[in-house]
Amino acid sequence: MFTAFRDHIEKNFPQLLSKPGIVACSGGVDSVVLAHLCTQTGMQISLAHCNFRLRGSDSEEDELFVKKLAEQLDIPQFITHFDTNEYAAAHKLSIQMAARELRYQWFAELMDKEELSWVLTAHHLDDSLETFLINLSRGTGIEGLSGIPPDSNGIIRPLLAFSRAEILQYAREQGIKWREDSSNEETKYLRNKIRHELVPVLKELHPTFLENFRKTQVFLSESAQILSDYTAQLKENLFVPYHQGYKISISSLQELDPLRGYLYELFKEYGFHSWNVMEALLTAMSGKEIHSKTHRLI
Repeated sequence: MFTAFRDHIEKNFPQLLSKPGIVACSGGVDSVVLAHLCTQTGMQISLAHCNFRLRGSDSEEDELFVKKLAEQLDIPQFITHFDTNEYAAAHKLSIQMAARELRYQWFAELMDKEELSWVLTAHHLDDSLETFLINLSRGTGIEGLSGIPPDSNGIIRPLLAFSRAEILQYAREQGIKWREDSSNEETKYLRNKIRHELVPVLKELHPTFLENFRKTQVFLSESAQILSDYTAQLKENLFVPYHQGYKISISSLQELDPLRGYLYELFKEYGFHSWNVMEALLTAMSGKEIHSKTHRLI
């Protein structure tokens, strides 16, 4: 796996070899293997660990494990602590969403403060499959079906090209130790339920299911890129800068077909999702407006 990982980095993420960055490390097998692979490849990495204080003494032991791992690999470490339950209650979020927000906010602050160029997370191919199925179950567009992006604003996921089985095999072959998170076995969470109950059935139905999914992800990502490029060109023609916003010709929008699909692609980044209301706005009397959390259409 090391050779495949090194070649993957050189081909797709060469910037990781020339600038320093962070590996997000929980202490689990995925992030621990990622840390080992990065040091073997010669990257300049530091470990960043979040103690969310959700699992009692296990959380403290995870933190201690990551500290020892950093010492073993002879690399810098950054540790932070969060009162995740308090944050979740204050912001009316699920525990998982609260932890995610806290984690990525801290990564951004750390990158800025330490002048680091990127953060690596240990999401792998099975994680992307789970995300695909979650988004599919909730209803989504082509972006949601494209799984987890390999690079989003400096958050890079180099293990998406590898399966959970490949990572575990490498860890065992190399004698790498890691921490187990018992909460990963609880099926009360949707992702865990999909991981333990649905994905095994899909893999059993078709032995090459995961490899087929990998190929499908490539096709969907490339299709999404084509759609994004076309939408950007369309916006240049339709969105005319006007004061602090844009002026858009209603008659030009009405000529688009299928209208709802175009409205979705053109306005989704501004937080508009009520397509029936947006379609109605195109024929409404002057003065009517609709709002998203950040923008308004008049």
